[in-house]
Amino acid sequence: MKKIIFVMAVMLIGLSAFAQNTSLLLYNYIDVKNALVSSNGKAATESISILYNAVKKEESFTQKAELLKATEKLHKVGNNLDKQRAAFNDVSTIMWKLVKESENVNGTVYYQYCPMKKAYWLSREKDIKNPYYGSAMLTCGNVAETIE
Repeated sequence: MKKIIFVMAVMLIGLSAFAQNTSLLLYNYIDVKNALVSSNGKAATESISILYNAVKKEESFTQKAELLKATEKLHKVGNNLDKQRAAFNDVSTIMWKLVKESENVNGTVYYQYCPMKKAYWLSREKDIKNPYYGSAMLTCGNVAETIE
């Protein structure tokens, strides 16, 4: 009986280690990335707010505290595009951990790298569209990892 209770407890803990809605968080993250790619500070601010609130609402998962802190920092920079871009890498590296550990992300996700900024981002497309420089260096970067 004790073994059954222990196994059930481990299963429940294991299930709560992952965000229940990783796909939604990723979708919101991609909106932020796309706004930064297009150098649209207003759209980025709106998308950042949506992502931040989605992280806050999500039930507990392994990276929640870390992701919440990073998205809060991103949220607090306001409409300043340069500051948004500077804070985006922290969110990106945590999101990658979350996506790698999740079993409920549909489709391919590319982890891309900008050698000029030494920073990462996630994308649904293999083609490089750099959120750190926008049109100034739109195709600067490479695919570092892929999850299919």
